[in-house]
Amino acid sequence: MDGYRYRLEEGFFCIDLRLGSVRQLFDGRDPAPFRERDLDEHAVDYIVGAVEDLPRGAPFKVVVFVEEPLPADLPGDAVIEAIRAHFAYDELRLTREIRKHVRRGQLALLVGLSALVALLSLAELVASGAGHVRQVIREGLVITGWVAMWRPLEALLYDWWPLWGDRRTKRTLREAAIDVRSSQA
Repeated sequence: MDGYRYRLEEGFFCIDLRLGSVRQLFDGRDPAPFRERDLDEHAVDYIVGAVEDLPRGAPFKVVVFVEEPLPADLPGDAVIEAIRAHFAYDELRLTREIRKHVRRGQLALLVGLSALVALLSLAELVASGAGHVRQVIREGLVITGWVAMWRPLEALLYDWWPLWGDRRTKRTLREAAIDVRSSQA
C-alpha cells in the first residue's frame, strides 16, 4: 500500500514501464494509427493500479523506458500524446456512464415513488376495518412499498461512487507528467 515500492525521482513517485519496443505499449489488435490506437490493457491496468497504490495526492509521473530506438513515425511526444488521449477518452466515457447511471436512477426513483404512493394508499384502504388478516396485508403493502424504493435510492446514493473514483483516477492520469526514454537515445 505504501508508495515506497515505487522509485523516487525529483520528488515524484515514478511508475516505470519497461518495454522492449514502444509498440508493446499499444493494443496490437487495433488497426488505427498509433496516436488513435488503444493502449495495451495490461499496461493500462498496471498504470491505474500503481496510481491507486500511491498515497492520494502524491506527486507522480509515468516513465516509459524503451530498449529499442523510437521509430521515426512514433517520437516520444507522439507516445505521450497517445497516453494522454487514451486516459482522456476513458475519462469522457466514464462521465457519460455516470450521466447514464444517474438518469436510470432518476427513472427508477420515479417508478419507486409511484409504487410507494400506490401501495401506501392501498394499505390505508385495507386498514379501514378490524381484523388480524387486514393488519397483516396492510403491513405487507407498506413494507413492499418501501422495498420498491430500495434500488432507486441505492442507485442514486451509492452505486455511482466507484464510477466517480475511476473517473478521478483517469483525469489524474491524463494530467500526469509522462516521460519517454529510449536506452538507445
